[in-house]
Amino acid sequence: MGLGLAKKLSFVNFGDICRGCSVNCCKKFYAVLLPEEEKIFNGVSFDMDTKLGSVKAIGSYRGRQCIFLDENGFCKIYENRPFDCRLWPIILYYDFNTNEKVVYLDLECPAVESGRIPKDFIDRVIDILRNSDIDIEWLKKYTLAPWPNRLKEITRFR
Repeated sequence: MGLGLAKKLSFVNFGDICRGCSVNCCKKFYAVLLPEEEKIFNGVSFDMDTKLGSVKAIGSYRGRQCIFLDENGFCKIYENRPFDCRLWPIILYYDFNTNEKVVYLDLECPAVESGRIPKDFIDRVIDILRNSDIDIEWLKKYTLAPWPNRLKEITRFR
């Protein structure tokens, strides 16, 4: 796993899907950083504690919106945003009971709830996740980071 993982998702652009949405999820949520991204966001990231240790994150937290959003709610670093920002509303978690990686859609996103995320897009992301070397120890901590977890399971793999 490296900085290349976020770059593998460089095709992700939710501009058309999110345009006109009044929720602006980026004002509500945070993004957990890959270990390789921590240095890039050093000084602006914060710790999210889990029972397996902390992970670094950026974004909205404790009533403050992400520092990378402009006055209109648009991301100022969209082309260089971290892996978790690129991936969401798709989430990759670890199932501690089966030792599988599980891909979910997050129902906190209005586009997911209304079925506006194209299946071919989801399949392309799943293929990248399935064929990427994801650090399991990081994924376990990521899975345990506090999150609303209104999730719809899409697939599982080892």
